[in-house]
Amino acid sequence: MEFYRELGQAPLDQAEVILRRWWCEAMLDTDPEADRIRDAALEGTLPSVALVDVVARRETWGLPVE
Repeated sequence: MEFYRELGQAPLDQAEVILRRWWCEAMLDTDPEADRIRDAALEGTLPSVALVDVVARRETWGLPVE
């Protein structure tokens, strides 16, 4: 219900941001490694990638980078 409340109260120009955030939540919830990933993030041991590398990879794959 929180998703619907957020989406319903958001200005139209924020709808995509809200949808993307909730989509990430939904995908993490279905990941069998979700607990391990959360624990690693909280412990500071989750591997990280430089933003420039993420942008380059997305450009290579033809994905939006905005």
